[in-house]
Amino acid sequence: MPGLIVAILCLVLSALAAVPFFFMGEPRPANGFRLQMPVTHDMHLHYWQMRSFFDGLASGEIYPRWEEDTNRGFGAPTTSYYPPVIYYLTSAFYWIAGDWMWSLLSSHLLMMLASGAAIYLYARRFMDRLAATVAMAAYIFLPYHLLDQYQRGALAELLGFIWMPLMLLHGERLFKEAPGSSQRPNWPANLAGLAASTAAFLWSHPPTAYQFLLAFALFVAMLAWLRRDLKGLIMSGVAAAFGLALSAAYLYPAFVEQDLISHDYVSDTWPYHGSYVFVHRLPYADSHRGFFNLIDAIWVYGAVMIALGAIFLLARRRARIEPKLKESVMLWVLMGGFASFMMTSLSYPLGSLIPKIDIGVFTWRMLSITTLVVAMLAGACAQAARVAFSGGRRAELAWLMSLAGLMTVGGMLFSVTAVWGPMYRAMMFVPVPEHINYAMLPREAPKDPLELPVVGEAELEAGRGRVEIKRWDPEHREMEVILDGPDRLLVRTFNFPGWTATVDGERVPTGSGQALRVELNDSSQSLIREATFDGGTPVVYGRAGRIIGKEPLGDITLELGPGAYNIKLDYLDTPARSAGKLISGISFLALLTILIVWRVRQVRQV
Repeated sequence: MPGLIVAILCLVLSALAAVPFFFMGEPRPANGFRLQMPVTHDMHLHYWQMRSFFDGLASGEIYPRWEEDTNRGFGAPTTSYYPPVIYYLTSAFYWIAGDWMWSLLSSHLLMMLASGAAIYLYARRFMDRLAATVAMAAYIFLPYHLLDQYQRGALAELLGFIWMPLMLLHGERLFKEAPGSSQRPNWPANLAGLAASTAAFLWSHPPTAYQFLLAFALFVAMLAWLRRDLKGLIMSGVAAAFGLALSAAYLYPAFVEQDLISHDYVSDTWPYHGSYVFVHRLPYADSHRGFFNLIDAIWVYGAVMIALGAIFLLARRRARIEPKLKESVMLWVLMGGFASFMMTSLSYPLGSLIPKIDIGVFTWRMLSITTLVVAMLAGACAQAARVAFSGGRRAELAWLMSLAGLMTVGGMLFSVTAVWGPMYRAMMFVPVPEHINYAMLPREAPKDPLELPVVGEAELEAGRGRVEIKRWDPEHREMEVILDGPDRLLVRTFNFPGWTATVDGERVPTGSGQALRVELNDSSQSLIREATFDGGTPVVYGRAGRIIGKEPLGDITLELGPGAYNIKLDYLDTPARSAGKLISGISFLALLTILIVWRVRQVRQV
């Protein structure tokens, strides 16, 4: 029964935290019930991408990699590079509800519920039910957790709040219970658990996963030293390596093929070392000063709470907590202090030495780590307060209860006033008419996708025949082409590696098209497809101009002679994508074998 009460409380708290978001934004409906939400930083991107991903699943793809509708229909290899897990979740709820707003509400609620359950399970290793519930409540309501939903719209990043506690839970269980002890509970199961949660984190959001792995490495290294357990450290490394291998189907091709897209757009637009708290040397920092002030305030709040937790739980002699909890408090403070430091400009000498640290994009994404630490410290304070109460130490009880309240209730009030409040009357989210994705542009495409011409799905350059579209799925297209003479077929799809063409069942090479650059009469410039220009004065969007050059358009072209053809285009695996799948498959089988062998031995021993 107590477990059921905690589960119900977790559901209620999660609903109170996540659901109000879908009743905010202006204007509100004059009458009737309708879900809506305010405009956030990233939701326009996620809204288009989750719809495209669902279309890919609906067409029969198990792992849709091509976003059909973006960049004026020329597409983008979005989920070859952007983690897909969140879109499996939104697609599942859309399949059930048939409405994207309900899908988003359900996804947010489930993620909040799962993150609350994850930290409760972890906290129960050291705390009683009440203290673990305090940690759960703090985790759900602390400001950065809610900022990701209410202001940032960081849909994929929210998944990380689920995996961090689970990584710590399984990671700790790989170590001996105490120095000199031989007890290592269910290490194969916890090896698999750490590998699975690490892989899930990488499949969900690699930037925050990498940042957390840095703090996690520090955590397990210190734990190995405290418990004199090198084997536990090695097993943690093996589990992390398994997690990396399990995510290879996504991560390996994304890394190997990163130069195929304009990946430097992200680092140029959001330079990592310009995102330190209190610095924010970003191009748009001045126009979003209120948001960055809030980031700074959340950093201060977290740093102060971590410092107070260290003082009252570790430094004060009167604090009486169990050795196991005290050890964990030390490790949490270490993680929180490391994350807080790495978000400041003082960390530059260290950060510049860490390979690929800029994959995190923003230093202040490490606020997710300090959120986890503050929540666990809140639970630890509540646990220590219970011990103080049973011992009749009133002064210590008062200090610890005040600190637990400051971390939990204070965090809730912070969230309500600074995170929820500004969004209540924010502009209501309305999908934009088209999705442009600068970061996912192929290298051969125009640098500015807003210059891409508006064209049909397929057309003939010289017009010597006709084209009939038989099927147009995100990763499979079929066309019937009848030509009176030689011509070039132009397909409104970027000629990105993986796209293959067959003509009457035989594979043929594809080419890449070009466009004419036009200077309009107002001195602006645009592109037109060469095939649509038949001489005279070019006209773009009703404005006349002159041709000033020719440059790559990057769309798929096929050279065809006279006759009738059945043409198919398919987005297939490249060698890197096939290798990634193979690595993931082998690592999964290896991990499964370890679990089966361990289980068989257990059964035989019984």
